Amino acid sequence: MHRRSMFLGSLLVLLFAPGLASGAVPLYTGLGTVHHAVTTRSPLAQKYFDQGLRLCYAFNHDEAIRAFREAARLDPSCAMAHWGVAFALGPNVNFPVDPPREKEAFAEVGKARARAARATARERAWIEALSKRYSGDPKADLKALDQAFADAMGNLAAKYPDDLDAATIYAEALLDVRPWDWWTSDGKPQPGIQEAIAALTRVLKKNPSHTGANHLYIHALEESPHPGQGLLAAGRLAKLAPNAGHLVHMPSHIYMRVGRYRDATELNRKAIGIDHAYIEAEKPHGIYPMMYYVHNMHMAWAAMTFEGRSVEAIRMARTLADHVSPEAVRQMPPMEFWLPVPYYALARFKKWDEILREPAPPPDLRYTTGMWHYARGVALAATGKQGEALAERDSVAAIAAAMPPEAMAGLNSSATLLRLASSALDGEMAMRGARYAEAAKDFREAAAKEDSLHYDEPPAWYLPVRQSLGLALLKAGKAEEAEKAYRKDLERYPGNGWSLYGLVQALSARGRVTEAMAAKKRFTRAWARADFSPAGSAM
Repeated sequence: MHRRSMFLGSLLVLLFAPGLASGAVPLYTGLGTVHHAVTTRSPLAQKYFDQGLRLCYAFNHDEAIRAFREAARLDPSCAMAHWGVAFALGPNVNFPVDPPREKEAFAEVGKARARAARATARERAWIEALSKRYSGDPKADLKALDQAFADAMGNLAAKYPDDLDAATIYAEALLDVRPWDWWTSDGKPQPGIQEAIAALTRVLKKNPSHTGANHLYIHALEESPHPGQGLLAAGRLAKLAPNAGHLVHMPSHIYMRVGRYRDATELNRKAIGIDHAYIEAEKPHGIYPMMYYVHNMHMAWAAMTFEGRSVEAIRMARTLADHVSPEAVRQMPPMEFWLPVPYYALARFKKWDEILREPAPPPDLRYTTGMWHYARGVALAATGKQGEALAERDSVAAIAAAMPPEAMAGLNSSATLLRLASSALDGEMAMRGARYAEAAKDFREAAAKEDSLHYDEPPAWYLPVRQSLGLALLKAGKAEEAEKAYRKDLERYPGNGWSLYGLVQALSARGRVTEAMAAKKRFTRAWARADFSPAGSAM
Protein backbone atom coordinates (compact mmCIF):
# COMPACT_ATOMS: atom_id res chain seq x y z
CA MET A 1 0.00 0.00 0.00
CA HIS A 2 1.31 3.43 -0.82
CA ARG A 3 0.10 7.01 -0.79
CA ARG A 4 2.08 10.16 -1.63
CA SER A 5 2.67 12.90 0.90
CA MET A 6 1.43 15.62 -1.43
CA PHE A 7 -2.18 14.57 -0.98
CA LEU A 8 -2.03 13.89 2.73
CA GLY A 9 -0.83 17.18 4.16
CA SER A 10 -2.24 18.13 7.51
CA LEU A 11 -4.67 15.20 7.38
CA LEU A 12 -1.91 13.08 8.85
CA VAL A 13 -2.72 14.72 12.15
CA LEU A 14 -6.09 12.95 12.00
CA LEU A 15 -4.72 9.68 10.71
CA PHE A 16 -1.99 9.52 13.29
CA ALA A 17 -4.10 10.48 16.28
CA PRO A 18 -3.56 8.23 19.32
CA GLY A 19 -4.28 4.88 17.85
CA LEU A 20 -5.13 2.33 20.49
CA ALA A 21 -7.19 1.98 23.59
CA SER A 22 -5.37 2.44 26.87
CA GLY A 23 -4.80 -0.47 29.20
CA ALA A 24 -2.59 -3.52 29.33
CA VAL A 25 -0.38 -4.01 26.30
CA PRO A 26 -0.69 -7.60 25.08
CA LEU A 27 2.21 -9.71 23.96
CA TYR A 28 1.24 -11.12 20.57
CA THR A 29 2.21 -14.37 18.94
CA GLY A 30 2.47 -14.99 15.22
CA LEU A 31 4.40 -11.83 14.29
CA GLY A 32 7.59 -13.60 13.24
CA THR A 33 10.74 -14.44 15.15
CA VAL A 34 12.87 -11.31 14.76
CA HIS A 35 14.90 -10.74 17.94
CA HIS A 36 17.19 -7.77 18.50
CA ALA A 37 18.96 -7.83 21.86
CA VAL A 38 19.06 -4.47 23.65
CA THR A 39 20.54 -3.33 26.93
CA THR A 40 17.83 -3.72 29.54
CA ARG A 41 17.40 -4.93 33.11
CA SER A 42 13.99 -6.40 32.24
CA PRO A 43 13.51 -9.58 30.20
CA LEU A 44 9.90 -8.46 29.68
CA ALA A 45 11.06 -5.11 28.31
CA GLN A 46 13.18 -7.06 25.81
CA LYS A 47 10.07 -8.96 24.70
CA TYR A 48 8.18 -5.72 24.15
CA PHE A 49 11.10 -4.23 22.24
CA ASP A 50 11.13 -7.25 19.95
CA GLN A 51 7.37 -6.94 19.52
CA GLY A 52 7.71 -3.28 18.61
CA LEU A 53 10.33 -4.04 15.99
CA ARG A 54 8.27 -6.91 14.55
CA LEU A 55 5.27 -4.58 14.33
CA CYS A 56 7.34 -1.93 12.55
CA TYR A 57 8.31 -4.58 10.02
CA ALA A 58 4.58 -5.35 9.69
CA PHE A 59 3.76 -1.64 9.15
CA ASN A 60 1.55 -1.45 12.23
CA HIS A 61 3.44 1.52 13.60
CA ASP A 62 0.89 2.71 16.15
CA GLU A 63 0.82 -0.71 17.79
CA ALA A 64 4.62 -0.75 17.65
CA ILE A 65 4.74 2.55 19.54
CA ARG A 66 2.57 1.02 22.23
CA ALA A 67 4.99 -1.90 22.59
CA PHE A 68 8.07 0.32 22.71
CA ARG A 69 6.43 2.57 25.31
CA GLU A 70 5.67 -0.49 27.41
CA ALA A 71 9.33 -1.50 27.17
CA ALA A 72 10.29 1.99 28.38
CA ARG A 73 7.81 1.74 31.25
CA LEU A 74 9.18 -1.61 32.34
CA ASP A 75 12.77 -0.36 32.16
CA PRO A 76 12.99 3.46 32.32
CA SER A 77 16.75 3.24 31.70
CA CYS A 78 16.41 1.41 28.36
CA ALA A 79 17.69 3.80 25.70
CA MET A 80 16.63 1.60 22.79
CA ALA A 81 12.99 1.61 23.92
CA HIS A 82 12.95 5.34 23.20
CA TRP A 83 14.82 4.72 19.95
CA GLY A 84 11.93 2.41 19.01
CA VAL A 85 9.27 5.00 19.76
CA ALA A 86 11.15 7.58 17.69
CA PHE A 87 11.63 5.18 14.78
CA ALA A 88 7.97 4.10 14.71
CA LEU A 89 6.81 7.73 14.78
CA GLY A 90 8.77 8.45 11.62
CA PRO A 91 8.07 8.20 7.91
CA ASN A 92 7.71 5.00 5.93
CA VAL A 93 7.15 4.18 2.27
CA ASN A 94 3.40 4.72 2.58
CA PHE A 95 3.16 7.82 4.74
CA PRO A 96 5.42 10.78 5.47
CA VAL A 97 5.91 12.19 8.93
CA ASP A 98 3.70 15.11 9.97
CA PRO A 99 5.03 17.98 12.14
CA PRO A 100 3.52 16.81 15.46
CA ARG A 101 4.96 13.31 15.08
CA GLU A 102 8.30 14.68 13.91
CA LYS A 103 8.46 16.87 17.00
CA GLU A 104 7.57 13.94 19.24
CA ALA A 105 10.12 11.69 17.53
CA PHE A 106 12.81 14.34 18.00
CA ALA A 107 12.02 14.41 21.71
CA GLU A 108 12.18 10.61 21.93
CA VAL A 109 15.63 10.61 20.33
CA GLY A 110 16.63 13.07 23.04
CA LYS A 111 15.39 10.65 25.69
CA ALA A 112 17.35 7.83 24.07
CA ARG A 113 20.50 9.96 24.06
CA ALA A 114 19.99 10.85 27.71
CA ARG A 115 20.04 7.12 28.56
CA ALA A 116 22.86 6.16 26.21
CA ALA A 117 25.55 5.92 28.89
CA ARG A 118 24.38 2.39 29.74
CA ALA A 119 23.95 1.41 26.10
CA THR A 120 26.49 -0.48 24.00
CA ALA A 121 28.59 1.26 21.37
CA ARG A 122 26.40 -0.28 18.69
CA GLU A 123 23.22 0.98 20.35
CA ARG A 124 24.71 4.45 20.61
CA ALA A 125 25.41 4.26 16.88
CA TRP A 126 21.77 3.33 16.25
CA ILE A 127 20.60 6.30 18.31
CA GLU A 128 22.98 8.73 16.60
CA ALA A 129 21.90 7.46 13.17
CA LEU A 130 18.24 8.06 13.99
CA SER A 131 19.06 11.54 15.28
CA LYS A 132 19.84 12.46 11.65
CA ARG A 133 16.20 11.87 10.67
CA TYR A 134 14.60 14.49 12.94
CA SER A 135 15.30 18.14 13.68
CA GLY A 136 12.33 19.38 15.70
CA ASP A 137 11.99 22.16 13.09
CA PRO A 138 8.59 22.12 11.30
CA LYS A 139 10.20 23.87 8.32
CA ALA A 140 13.06 21.41 7.93
CA ASP A 141 13.84 19.74 4.60
CA LEU A 142 12.43 16.29 5.34
CA LYS A 143 13.89 14.71 2.22
CA ALA A 144 17.38 15.85 3.24
CA LEU A 145 16.80 14.42 6.71
CA ASP A 146 15.63 11.12 5.22
CA GLN A 147 18.78 10.96 3.08
CA ALA A 148 20.97 11.75 6.08
CA PHE A 149 19.35 8.91 8.02
CA ALA A 150 19.84 6.51 5.11
CA ASP A 151 23.51 7.48 4.84
CA ALA A 152 24.00 7.02 8.59
CA MET A 153 22.31 3.61 8.56
CA GLY A 154 24.44 2.60 5.59
CA ASN A 155 27.58 3.41 7.56
CA LEU A 156 26.22 1.56 10.59
CA ALA A 157 25.31 -1.53 8.56
CA ALA A 158 28.79 -1.54 7.01
CA LYS A 159 30.45 -1.27 10.43
CA TYR A 160 28.33 -4.08 11.89
CA PRO A 161 27.82 -6.53 8.98
CA ASP A 162 26.27 -9.16 11.25
CA ASP A 163 23.54 -6.77 12.41
CA LEU A 164 20.71 -7.87 10.14
CA ASP A 165 18.27 -5.33 11.54
CA ALA A 166 20.70 -2.51 10.78
CA ALA A 167 20.91 -3.70 7.17
CA THR A 168 17.14 -4.06 6.93
CA ILE A 169 16.49 -0.59 8.32
CA TYR A 170 19.19 0.80 6.01
CA ALA A 171 17.30 -0.68 3.06
CA GLU A 172 14.01 0.72 4.31
CA ALA A 173 15.62 4.13 4.78
CA LEU A 174 16.74 4.07 1.15
CA LEU A 175 13.20 3.25 0.03
CA ASP A 176 11.86 6.08 2.20
CA VAL A 177 14.04 8.66 0.42
CA ARG A 178 11.94 8.34 -2.75
CA PRO A 179 8.81 6.35 -1.85
CA TRP A 180 7.25 4.50 -4.78
CA ASP A 181 9.69 6.06 -7.21
CA TRP A 182 12.23 3.24 -7.32
CA TRP A 183 11.97 2.33 -11.00
CA THR A 184 11.54 4.50 -14.07
CA SER A 185 8.60 4.01 -16.42
CA ASP A 186 10.88 2.09 -18.78
CA GLY A 187 12.11 -0.22 -16.02
CA LYS A 188 15.42 1.37 -15.09
CA PRO A 189 16.45 1.47 -11.41
CA GLN A 190 16.31 4.80 -9.63
CA PRO A 191 19.12 5.86 -7.27
CA GLY A 192 19.23 3.78 -4.12
CA ILE A 193 17.04 0.87 -5.15
CA GLN A 194 19.86 -1.45 -6.16
CA GLU A 195 21.67 -0.76 -2.89
CA ALA A 196 18.46 -1.51 -0.99
CA ILE A 197 17.96 -4.79 -2.85
CA ALA A 198 21.59 -5.76 -2.24
CA ALA A 199 21.28 -5.08 1.49
CA LEU A 200 18.07 -7.09 1.74
CA THR A 201 19.58 -9.92 -0.27
CA ARG A 202 22.44 -10.15 2.23
CA VAL A 203 19.98 -10.28 5.12
CA LEU A 204 17.87 -12.98 3.51
CA LYS A 205 20.92 -15.06 2.68
CA LYS A 206 21.79 -15.13 6.40
CA ASN A 207 18.22 -15.31 7.70
CA PRO A 208 15.55 -16.24 5.14
CA SER A 209 12.90 -15.88 7.87
CA HIS A 210 13.50 -12.19 8.55
CA THR A 211 10.02 -10.68 8.19
CA GLY A 212 11.23 -7.13 7.63
CA ALA A 213 13.67 -8.09 4.90
CA ASN A 214 11.12 -10.28 3.09
CA HIS A 215 8.49 -7.54 3.31
CA LEU A 216 10.76 -4.80 1.98
CA TYR A 217 12.24 -7.06 -0.70
CA ILE A 218 8.74 -7.52 -2.12
CA HIS A 219 8.21 -3.77 -2.19
CA ALA A 220 11.58 -3.17 -3.82
CA LEU A 221 10.80 -5.56 -6.67
CA GLU A 222 7.05 -5.31 -7.23
CA GLU A 223 7.13 -2.37 -9.67
CA SER A 224 10.35 -3.57 -11.32
CA PRO A 225 10.52 -5.27 -14.74
CA HIS A 226 11.23 -8.56 -12.95
CA PRO A 227 8.73 -8.97 -10.09
CA GLY A 228 9.11 -12.74 -10.28
CA GLN A 229 12.42 -12.35 -8.47
CA GLY A 230 10.32 -11.68 -5.38
CA LEU A 231 8.51 -15.02 -5.49
CA LEU A 232 10.74 -16.76 -2.94
CA ALA A 233 10.29 -13.92 -0.46
CA ALA A 234 6.55 -13.91 -1.13
CA GLY A 235 6.26 -17.63 -0.51
CA ARG A 236 8.17 -17.35 2.75
CA LEU A 237 6.42 -14.27 4.09
CA ALA A 238 2.96 -15.77 3.71
CA LYS A 239 3.85 -18.27 6.45
CA LEU A 240 6.24 -16.34 8.72
CA ALA A 241 3.81 -14.07 10.56
CA PRO A 242 0.33 -15.64 10.56
CA ASN A 243 -1.12 -13.01 12.92
CA ALA A 244 0.22 -9.96 11.07
CA GLY A 245 -2.49 -9.18 8.53
CA HIS A 246 -0.40 -6.84 6.42
CA LEU A 247 2.44 -9.36 6.11
CA VAL A 248 -0.01 -12.11 5.15
CA HIS A 249 -1.37 -9.77 2.48
CA MET A 250 2.02 -8.63 1.17
CA PRO A 251 2.87 -11.60 -1.10
CA SER A 252 -0.12 -10.61 -3.22
CA HIS A 253 1.87 -7.59 -4.42
CA ILE A 254 4.09 -10.07 -6.25
CA TYR A 255 1.37 -12.58 -7.10
CA MET A 256 -0.73 -9.92 -8.85
CA ARG A 257 2.26 -9.00 -11.00
CA VAL A 258 3.02 -12.56 -12.08
CA GLY A 259 -0.55 -13.73 -12.69
CA ARG A 260 -1.17 -15.76 -9.54
CA TYR A 261 -4.56 -14.16 -8.98
CA ARG A 262 -6.02 -17.10 -7.08
CA ASP A 263 -3.20 -16.94 -4.53
CA ALA A 264 -3.68 -13.17 -4.26
CA THR A 265 -7.39 -13.66 -3.60
CA GLU A 266 -6.87 -16.25 -0.89
CA LEU A 267 -4.11 -14.39 0.93
CA ASN A 268 -6.14 -11.20 1.04
CA ARG A 269 -9.16 -13.10 2.32
CA LYS A 270 -6.96 -14.46 5.09
CA ALA A 271 -5.47 -11.03 5.83
CA ILE A 272 -8.94 -9.51 6.09
CA GLY A 273 -9.90 -12.13 8.68
CA ILE A 274 -6.71 -11.61 10.69
CA ASP A 275 -7.08 -7.84 10.72
CA HIS A 276 -10.77 -8.04 11.54
CA ALA A 277 -9.99 -10.13 14.62
CA TYR A 278 -7.25 -7.70 15.68
CA ILE A 279 -9.47 -4.64 15.20
CA GLU A 280 -12.33 -6.24 17.14
CA ALA A 281 -10.00 -7.12 20.01
CA GLU A 282 -7.91 -3.95 20.27
CA LYS A 283 -10.22 -1.26 18.80
CA PRO A 284 -7.35 0.64 17.13
CA HIS A 285 -7.87 3.93 15.32
CA GLY A 286 -5.80 5.72 12.72
CA ILE A 287 -3.78 4.38 9.83
CA TYR A 288 -3.98 0.62 10.29
CA PRO A 289 -7.76 0.05 10.44
CA MET A 290 -8.58 2.97 8.15
CA MET A 291 -6.07 2.25 5.39
CA TYR A 292 -4.24 -1.08 5.61
CA TYR A 293 -7.35 -3.12 6.47
CA VAL A 294 -9.29 -1.61 3.57
CA HIS A 295 -6.30 -2.09 1.27
CA ASN A 296 -6.67 -5.85 1.80
CA MET A 297 -10.25 -5.60 0.54
CA HIS A 298 -9.18 -3.50 -2.44
CA MET A 299 -6.57 -6.06 -3.43
CA ALA A 300 -8.97 -8.95 -2.92
CA TRP A 301 -11.55 -7.28 -5.17
CA ALA A 302 -8.96 -6.72 -7.91
CA ALA A 303 -7.72 -10.32 -7.76
CA MET A 304 -11.28 -11.71 -7.81
CA THR A 305 -12.02 -9.56 -10.84
CA PHE A 306 -9.05 -10.97 -12.73
CA GLU A 307 -10.36 -14.44 -11.86
CA GLY A 308 -13.85 -13.64 -13.20
CA ARG A 309 -15.52 -14.19 -9.82
CA SER A 310 -18.32 -11.68 -10.25
CA VAL A 311 -20.46 -12.41 -7.19
CA GLU A 312 -17.55 -12.33 -4.77
CA ALA A 313 -15.90 -9.35 -6.45
CA ILE A 314 -19.06 -7.25 -6.28
CA ARG A 315 -19.67 -8.27 -2.68
CA MET A 316 -16.08 -7.38 -1.76
CA ALA A 317 -16.36 -4.02 -3.52
CA ARG A 318 -19.45 -3.15 -1.51
CA THR A 319 -17.84 -4.31 1.73
CA LEU A 320 -14.86 -2.09 0.98
CA ALA A 321 -17.05 0.95 0.31
CA ASP A 322 -19.03 0.30 3.49
CA HIS A 323 -15.78 0.75 5.44
CA VAL A 324 -15.13 4.13 3.79
CA SER A 325 -17.94 6.45 4.80
CA PRO A 326 -18.42 9.86 3.17
CA GLU A 327 -17.85 11.40 6.60
CA ALA A 328 -14.47 9.71 6.89
CA VAL A 329 -13.54 10.82 3.38
CA ARG A 330 -14.32 14.43 4.24
CA GLN A 331 -11.82 14.18 7.07
CA MET A 332 -9.34 12.14 5.05
CA PRO A 333 -9.75 12.86 1.29
CA PRO A 334 -7.19 10.21 0.24
CA MET A 335 -9.78 7.58 1.14
CA GLU A 336 -12.09 8.74 -1.66
CA PHE A 337 -9.97 6.63 -4.01
CA TRP A 338 -11.93 3.63 -2.74
CA LEU A 339 -15.50 4.91 -2.91
CA PRO A 340 -16.07 4.28 -6.67
CA VAL A 341 -14.94 0.64 -6.50
CA PRO A 342 -18.53 -0.73 -6.47
CA TYR A 343 -19.22 1.18 -9.70
CA TYR A 344 -16.18 -0.45 -11.30
CA ALA A 345 -17.23 -3.89 -10.10
CA LEU A 346 -20.73 -3.52 -11.53
CA ALA A 347 -19.43 -2.17 -14.84
CA ARG A 348 -16.80 -4.88 -15.24
CA PHE A 349 -19.47 -7.58 -14.88
CA LYS A 350 -22.14 -5.80 -16.96
CA LYS A 351 -24.64 -5.16 -14.20
CA TRP A 352 -26.26 -2.32 -16.14
CA ASP A 353 -29.55 -2.17 -14.25
CA GLU A 354 -27.75 -2.16 -10.91
CA ILE A 355 -25.51 0.68 -12.03
CA LEU A 356 -28.49 2.77 -13.08
CA ARG A 357 -30.11 2.17 -9.69
CA GLU A 358 -27.05 3.39 -7.81
CA PRO A 359 -27.90 6.67 -6.02
CA ALA A 360 -25.79 9.71 -6.74
CA PRO A 361 -22.97 10.18 -4.23
CA PRO A 362 -22.85 13.35 -2.12
CA PRO A 363 -22.10 16.19 -4.56
CA ASP A 364 -19.06 17.41 -2.62
CA LEU A 365 -17.29 14.10 -3.33
CA ARG A 366 -16.29 15.15 -6.83
CA TYR A 367 -14.02 12.25 -7.77
CA THR A 368 -16.64 9.70 -6.75
CA THR A 369 -19.33 11.69 -8.55
CA GLY A 370 -17.24 11.72 -11.72
CA MET A 371 -16.82 7.95 -11.64
CA TRP A 372 -20.54 7.52 -10.92
CA HIS A 373 -21.25 9.46 -14.13
CA TYR A 374 -18.69 7.30 -15.95
CA ALA A 375 -20.33 4.04 -14.84
CA ARG A 376 -23.77 5.36 -15.75
CA GLY A 377 -22.44 6.35 -19.16
CA VAL A 378 -21.13 2.84 -19.77
CA ALA A 379 -24.46 1.32 -18.70
CA LEU A 380 -26.52 3.73 -20.80
CA ALA A 381 -24.36 3.13 -23.88
CA ALA A 382 -24.69 -0.63 -23.37
CA THR A 383 -28.48 -0.36 -23.21
CA GLY A 384 -28.79 1.72 -26.37
CA LYS A 385 -29.24 5.17 -24.81
CA GLN A 386 -26.49 7.00 -26.62
CA GLY A 387 -27.80 10.50 -25.98
CA GLU A 388 -28.00 9.98 -22.24
CA ALA A 389 -24.58 8.31 -22.26
CA LEU A 390 -23.10 11.36 -23.97
CA ALA A 391 -24.53 13.60 -21.25
CA GLU A 392 -22.85 11.44 -18.62
CA ARG A 393 -19.59 11.61 -20.54
CA ASP A 394 -19.81 15.39 -20.60
CA SER A 395 -20.30 15.37 -16.83
CA VAL A 396 -17.16 13.28 -16.38
CA ALA A 397 -15.16 15.65 -18.58
CA ALA A 398 -16.47 18.71 -16.74
CA ILE A 399 -15.56 17.29 -13.34
CA ALA A 400 -12.10 16.33 -14.62
CA ALA A 401 -11.54 19.85 -15.94
CA ALA A 402 -12.50 21.41 -12.60
CA MET A 403 -10.55 18.98 -10.41
CA PRO A 404 -7.77 20.67 -8.41
CA PRO A 405 -4.36 19.51 -9.65
CA GLU A 406 -3.29 18.55 -6.13
CA ALA A 407 -6.24 16.15 -5.69
CA MET A 408 -4.88 12.62 -5.75
CA ALA A 409 -6.41 9.18 -6.23
CA GLY A 410 -3.76 6.80 -5.01
CA LEU A 411 -0.49 7.67 -6.69
CA ASN A 412 -2.16 9.47 -9.59
CA SER A 413 -4.00 12.72 -9.90
CA SER A 414 -7.78 12.49 -9.73
CA ALA A 415 -8.02 14.58 -12.90
CA THR A 416 -5.80 12.14 -14.82
CA LEU A 417 -7.98 9.18 -13.91
CA LEU A 418 -11.17 11.06 -14.72
CA ARG A 419 -9.76 12.02 -18.13
CA LEU A 420 -8.91 8.36 -18.70
CA ALA A 421 -12.49 7.45 -17.76
CA SER A 422 -13.79 10.04 -20.21
CA SER A 423 -11.68 8.63 -23.07
CA ALA A 424 -12.69 5.07 -22.21
CA LEU A 425 -16.35 6.10 -22.19
CA ASP A 426 -15.92 7.65 -25.64
CA GLY A 427 -14.70 4.25 -26.78
CA GLU A 428 -17.62 2.44 -25.17
CA MET A 429 -20.14 4.73 -26.86
CA ALA A 430 -18.47 4.24 -30.23
CA MET A 431 -18.44 0.47 -29.72
CA ARG A 432 -22.12 0.36 -28.88
CA GLY A 433 -22.82 2.46 -31.96
CA ALA A 434 -20.90 -0.05 -34.12
CA ARG A 435 -18.30 2.62 -34.94
CA TYR A 436 -15.45 0.24 -34.38
CA ALA A 437 -12.62 2.20 -36.01
CA GLU A 438 -13.60 5.23 -33.94
CA ALA A 439 -13.78 3.05 -30.83
CA ALA A 440 -10.28 1.72 -31.49
CA LYS A 441 -8.99 5.30 -31.82
CA ASP A 442 -10.63 6.28 -28.53
CA PHE A 443 -9.28 3.23 -26.74
CA ARG A 444 -5.77 3.89 -28.07
CA GLU A 445 -5.98 7.36 -26.53
CA ALA A 446 -7.22 5.86 -23.27
CA ALA A 447 -4.44 3.25 -23.34
CA ALA A 448 -1.85 6.00 -23.71
CA LYS A 449 -3.30 7.67 -20.62
CA GLU A 450 -3.23 4.33 -18.80
CA ASP A 451 0.41 3.85 -19.76
CA SER A 452 1.27 7.22 -18.22
CA LEU A 453 -0.14 6.28 -14.81
CA HIS A 454 2.20 5.83 -11.89
CA TYR A 455 2.51 2.28 -10.65
CA ASP A 456 -0.09 1.37 -8.06
CA GLU A 457 -1.25 -1.97 -6.67
CA PRO A 458 -3.90 -2.87 -7.39
CA PRO A 459 -3.75 -1.01 -10.68
CA ALA A 460 -5.06 2.55 -10.61
CA TRP A 461 -7.49 1.87 -13.48
CA TYR A 462 -9.74 -1.10 -12.94
CA LEU A 463 -10.22 -2.29 -16.54
CA PRO A 464 -7.03 -2.70 -18.57
CA VAL A 465 -7.77 -0.58 -21.62
CA ARG A 466 -6.09 -2.92 -24.09
CA GLN A 467 -8.79 -5.47 -23.34
CA SER A 468 -11.32 -2.97 -24.71
CA LEU A 469 -8.98 -2.01 -27.56
CA GLY A 470 -8.55 -5.64 -28.57
CA LEU A 471 -12.31 -6.15 -28.72
CA ALA A 472 -12.79 -3.01 -30.83
CA LEU A 473 -10.08 -4.14 -33.24
CA LEU A 474 -11.64 -7.59 -33.52
CA LYS A 475 -15.00 -6.08 -34.37
CA ALA A 476 -13.28 -3.80 -36.89
CA GLY A 477 -11.88 -6.88 -38.61
CA LYS A 478 -8.30 -6.23 -37.53
CA ALA A 479 -7.50 -9.51 -35.84
CA GLU A 480 -3.72 -9.13 -36.14
CA GLU A 481 -3.78 -5.78 -34.34
CA ALA A 482 -6.18 -7.23 -31.78
CA GLU A 483 -3.76 -10.07 -31.10
CA LYS A 484 -0.98 -7.53 -30.45
CA ALA A 485 -3.20 -5.62 -28.03
CA TYR A 486 -4.05 -8.77 -26.10
CA ARG A 487 -0.45 -9.94 -25.97
CA LYS A 488 0.63 -6.53 -24.70
CA ASP A 489 -2.01 -6.71 -21.98
CA LEU A 490 -0.85 -10.20 -21.03
CA GLU A 491 2.68 -8.86 -20.59
CA ARG A 492 1.35 -6.40 -18.03
CA TYR A 493 -1.22 -8.72 -16.44
CA PRO A 494 0.11 -12.24 -17.05
CA GLY A 495 -2.35 -15.07 -17.41
CA ASN A 496 -5.46 -12.93 -17.04
CA GLY A 497 -8.52 -14.70 -18.42
CA TRP A 498 -10.02 -11.59 -20.01
CA SER A 499 -7.19 -11.12 -22.48
CA LEU A 500 -6.69 -14.85 -22.95
CA TYR A 501 -10.33 -15.05 -24.05
CA GLY A 502 -9.73 -12.23 -26.52
CA LEU A 503 -6.52 -13.85 -27.71
CA VAL A 504 -8.41 -17.06 -28.51
CA GLN A 505 -10.83 -15.04 -30.63
CA ALA A 506 -8.05 -13.13 -32.39
CA LEU A 507 -6.04 -16.25 -33.18
CA SER A 508 -9.15 -18.08 -34.38
CA ALA A 509 -10.03 -15.18 -36.66
CA ARG A 510 -6.56 -15.43 -38.17
CA GLY A 511 -6.90 -19.17 -38.75
CA ARG A 512 -4.15 -20.06 -36.29
CA VAL A 513 -6.01 -23.03 -34.88
CA THR A 514 -3.21 -24.71 -32.90
CA GLU A 515 -2.25 -21.49 -31.13
CA ALA A 516 -5.90 -20.72 -30.46
CA MET A 517 -6.38 -24.13 -28.85
CA ALA A 518 -3.33 -23.58 -26.62
CA ALA A 519 -4.64 -20.15 -25.61
CA LYS A 520 -8.05 -21.68 -24.88
CA LYS A 521 -6.45 -24.17 -22.48
CA ARG A 522 -4.75 -21.28 -20.69
CA PHE A 523 -8.07 -19.43 -20.54
CA THR A 524 -9.82 -22.48 -19.09
CA ARG A 525 -7.23 -22.70 -16.31
CA ALA A 526 -7.41 -18.97 -15.62
CA TRP A 527 -11.22 -19.07 -15.50
CA ALA A 528 -11.45 -22.20 -13.34
CA ARG A 529 -13.23 -20.43 -10.49
CA ALA A 530 -15.15 -17.87 -12.53
CA ASP A 531 -18.91 -17.48 -12.41
CA PHE A 532 -19.05 -15.07 -15.35
CA SER A 533 -19.17 -16.03 -19.03
CA PRO A 534 -17.59 -13.25 -21.10
CA ALA A 535 -18.95 -12.46 -24.53
CA GLY A 536 -15.68 -10.63 -25.17
CA SER A 537 -12.57 -9.43 -23.42
CA ALA A 538 -14.22 -6.20 -22.30
CA MET A 539 -17.61 -4.69 -21.54
